Amino acid sequence: MFNIFEEISWPQFQQFEHIKRLPINEQVTQFNMYLQDLSIARLNWIQDQPKGPRRIIEIGFLLQEDLFDLEQEDGNKIIITGYA
Repeated sequence: MFNIFEEISWPQFQQFEHIKRLPINEQVTQFNMYLQDLSIARLNWIQDQPKGPRRIIEIGFLLQEDLFDLEQEDGNKIIITGYA
């Protein structure tokens, strides 16, 4: 297991006993697999963090270049919203 908050550099990775006896192309493959596993672990950690309730905040209306409102087929303005 590795610490997802501390990334191992390429020179550090090459110094591991089980890595330095491998051919360079296999070392590169192993390092790429390590980086991929690290990325997945970090993403999983982020997704598992508790999140507060999501609120939709109205931001405004979508405008054309001439600053007129962009409207839908039914004549309603297109509202731009975001999450907070």
